Amino acid sequence: MKKLIILFAILIFAGVGFAQTATVSGTAVTLKKNLSEDFVEFKLPSEVTNDVVEKSAQYYTDYFTVDFNDKTKIARVNLLSQDEQAKRVISRFLLSIGVRTVSFEAKDYTIMEFYSNFLE
Repeated sequence: MKKLIILFAILIFAGVGFAQTATVSGTAVTLKKNLSEDFVEFKLPSEVTNDVVEKSAQYYTDYFTVDFNDKTKIARVNLLSQDEQAKRVISRFLLSIGVRTVSFEAKDYTIMEFYSNFLE
């Protein structure tokens, strides 16, 4: 029983340790400028593949398109409108490709914190 509990604890810590982080470069000013031009760019974790991005992005075509460079791992999310719903759906897209946190200006945010602070 003790071994089972230890194994369970190790699995939990391993799952938390592999939470993937996307990175947004620049400052709040450049992000706001990019959003006014209807796009935002994320550098995705190295584990994310073109297939994963394409499969996830196909569900959100009413809100945005995604251009993904598999070599640089940069995903450019091109918003179709300035609608708040479109910006909110970016959160769902990130979750669907396995991203759990967003690194921006040398600080890590949960996806919802990033949305609330910078996309809303």
